[in-house]
Amino acid sequence: MWARHVEPAVGALRVRDMRVSRVDKGIHELRQRLGEGTAEHAKVILSGLLGLPLVMTRSTPTRSASRPRRGAGAPSGVPCSRLAASADAVGYDLVDLTDVLSGLGCRIGDVLALDRARIDDAARTTAIGGTVVRMPGQGLIVQPHTKSEAGTRTITPPPWVIALLRRRHADSHGPWVSPSTRGTLGDPDNTRKQLRQTVADSDWQGLHPHAFRHLVATRPDVAGLRAREIADYLGHGRVSMTLAPPENVG
Repeated sequence: MWARHVEPAVGALRVRDMRVSRVDKGIHELRQRLGEGTAEHAKVILSGLLGLPLVMTRSTPTRSASRPRRGAGAPSGVPCSRLAASADAVGYDLVDLTDVLSGLGCRIGDVLALDRARIDDAARTTAIGGTVVRMPGQGLIVQPHTKSEAGTRTITPPPWVIALLRRRHADSHGPWVSPSTRGTLGDPDNTRKQLRQTVADSDWQGLHPHAFRHLVATRPDVAGLRAREIADYLGHGRVSMTLAPPENVG
């Protein structure tokens, strides 16, 4: 599909030239010539291809230079550089949180449920086994399981992640790695809202915490891990979820 139909239409374009109008025109032409099925297949391919640059272009050398305390191997990214320079992001404690998200590849509720007991310094592992949810009449609680059975897992993140989690706990006055600004259990909804506010009116407007999960899905692949290994790291029960276009990855 790519070689026969999509590449001839858009293969020579730069990502920045992939306007909505250009994509719509190409899909419309395929629909007219070859039918609805071919057009939809091409749309899925383009969606996956364009989703990867959207996430991967957040990686630049600038952040590693501006924040050397993270150590070698820490991720770098344009939105994270913006967060590091934002008084709002610092006030909301989003800087370290987005670093943790970009290293663990967890859902936001899973990260907010992390406490010191889930981090094994000796083994350099992190146990993902709960998520923060809001229950009627109870407020925020840590649900003792993740979204799916496969999501309950123990992973070996990069060393800089373990170091960051260890530092977070040393600086914290409570059990949570990423508590609210009041030191209580963090609220996923509030965190999403704070992130949106911080990047509003920027190139990253609408940035969602789940984007960092997609980012992690691409990095192990570059490192040469098999699809099953990536799926296990992300907590995907089916490898097909890991290989899906970014907007379909849970």
